[in-house]
Amino acid sequence: MSTTEISLQGGHSTTGVVKVGNTVHRPINSNSGFIHKLLLLLEKKEYPYSPKYLGIDEQGREILNFIEGTIPRGENVLSEEQLLAVVKMIKELHDATEGSELTGDREVVCHNDLAPWNIVLQANKPVAFIDFDDCTPGARIDDFAYFLWTFLELGDNTSADIQAKRIKPLFDAYGSFSSKDLFDSLIKQQNKILEKRINLSISAKTKEERDFSKERIEKVRNEIKWVGINRKEIEEYLNQ
Repeated sequence: MSTTEISLQGGHSTTGVVKVGNTVHRPINSNSGFIHKLLLLLEKKEYPYSPKYLGIDEQGREILNFIEGTIPRGENVLSEEQLLAVVKMIKELHDATEGSELTGDREVVCHNDLAPWNIVLQANKPVAFIDFDDCTPGARIDDFAYFLWTFLELGDNTSADIQAKRIKPLFDAYGSFSSKDLFDSLIKQQNKILEKRINLSISAKTKEERDFSKERIEKVRNEIKWVGINRKEIEEYLNQ
């Protein structure tokens, strides 16, 4: 079995992640105990779209199985068919955690970073979510709203009319949300990330992450503004 460590570049803030043979070794954090319980629950429930937790290595890092595939790059790169597949993955994740002891008094366990950089494709088909570092008990609608924001790049130069037509089939596929609650949640998620990026632009451990956060601040502010301006038009379309 190979012991060579190959550095992996995943999300925007996770460092020290390496591939060893067919496994991934990642630094543990304050949320790792919860993450490991979640991954074990998902394996028990036969949820097929997450890595498997395999234990702790001699350096104190968590071990996960390596999922072959590619990470989407660029903006608006997934087709409607692919996005609908991601919605199915999200809903099944929530269904698998609903009613478990991990949810506490909340609805489900949320991934909290459902974004293109945290999904794996095989033959252009979404097959797994990765990077569960931010997972916590929460509300279905918050994960879904965050997914729409990141995968559709809400707030870029795409018109509200086009975005409404892209959101509608995804909104209908998950179901159970009102358009008003969806946009209230979306703005809440955006403001949460804005606050996080402002804090990390000052306090992040590495210059790379501080610089990345500084670059993101104005972008997120513009996206919040775009949602505020266009939400009424999109909500009306979703309610048709």
